[in-house]
Amino acid sequence: MMPARTTSGDSLPIEPIIDPVRRPDEKGGDQPASSDDPFAAMPDARRVVLTFLIGLAVIVAALTGAGLLITETEALEGVRDWDSSISADLADSRSSDATDLARLITKTGDTLPIVVLIGAVTMVLAVMRKWKAMVFLPMAMLAEITTFLAVNHLVGRERPPVDKIGPLPGTNSFPSGHVAATLVCWVGISLLLAAYGFGRSARIVAAFGALMAVAMAWARVYAGMHYATDVIFGFVMGLAALALAVVATGWSARDPVRRRQPNV
Repeated sequence: MMPARTTSGDSLPIEPIIDPVRRPDEKGGDQPASSDDPFAAMPDARRVVLTFLIGLAVIVAALTGAGLLITETEALEGVRDWDSSISADLADSRSSDATDLARLITKTGDTLPIVVLIGAVTMVLAVMRKWKAMVFLPMAMLAEITTFLAVNHLVGRERPPVDKIGPLPGTNSFPSGHVAATLVCWVGISLLLAAYGFGRSARIVAAFGALMAVAMAWARVYAGMHYATDVIFGFVMGLAALALAVVATGWSARDPVRRRQPNV
């Protein structure tokens, strides 16, 4: 290493200028000192799992409490009456076209389409070598499924007493897993797109995902599978699952991606 040069007299030494953004590698070249990947600072596996489990317990407890309040307390009897009236009105006004549409929308939120969609996103991230980002969407969906199964069992709300459209699932009514899964998938994809600089595409997917979730909510109530409050808390469950995945993976929205894709 060359010694620092000094000037004559009492002048301070002139230190070599070091680029704070880049550092020399072992071969003498330069490489980025920080990554533009928002998942680069993901905590170690133990902390990720611990955060996930704590957050999951909080979500399950909160939704179970809300479900029991709606279904069991006298103070919310008016909410239950409102729920029942909506289900009955929709069942009485069914048409063949709307019934076919409800069937079609419901199928998009079934297990197989959801798994295929998540698998496709994971494969794309693998091709892009975004290994840590591959955890995000499956983690959010795991949170949604686990929360759904736990809350559904603990609350045990029976489905609306109207004729059903389609096969009757073996689960209970509260909350709506179809709505939550739809929201997690599409909004989760939009978040990943935004994280890697595809802003315009992210907005389009987010809008489409919101539309699909609203359509799913209508379809599930129309089909007699859920009360209105079930699908409302399906939205809450989906958003909570996404928020938990963001927190557990240490994803920082303040770490902007420097690459931009203005034409996407």
